[in-house]
Amino acid sequence: MLMQCIDGLAIKPDGLYIDGTAGGAGHSREIAKRLTTGRLIAVDKDPDAIAVVTERLKDYPCVTVVQNDFRNIKMIAAELGIEKVDGILLDLGVS
Repeated sequence: MLMQCIDGLAIKPDGLYIDGTAGGAGHSREIAKRLTTGRLIAVDKDPDAIAVVTERLKDYPCVTVVQNDFRNIKMIAAELGIEKVDGILLDLGVS
């Protein structure tokens, strides 16, 4: 369902997106590939997942990786000075 999720986000190259369950960075990478001047906040609470996401997305300067729980998304956005976003993705399949 990767491409269905990406298509559903209708990513704008200059948009701002949050992946609240970054995990293995599959969705995050597909979002980041479509951004030019936009920004992606990749969030995961698992430190092992954060290490994977950080490594897999190291070539995308538009990505900010945050270790936290997606339930704190409002606080995370406030701390980053974000008032609104163009899309949020939560992949709740396994968790």
